[in-house]
Amino acid sequence: PEGTKSDETLEEAERKHILSVLTDTDWVLGGPKGAAIRLGMKRSTLQFRMKKLGISRPQ
Repeated sequence: PEGTKSDETLEEAERKHILSVLTDTDWVLGGPKGAAIRLGMKRSTLQFRMKKLGISRPQ
């Protein structure tokens, strides 16, 4: 498709997008200004996807 890299998997694209939103929200997952709301999912769903994609908060 136009505007996407053909060699990037859906999982890689999802990982990049979640990391971008987490960075923008200063790693706040829940609450009205949290990443979960911005991504349109529940906090628990975001936590599950982060675990699945190997995303953890940097130290």
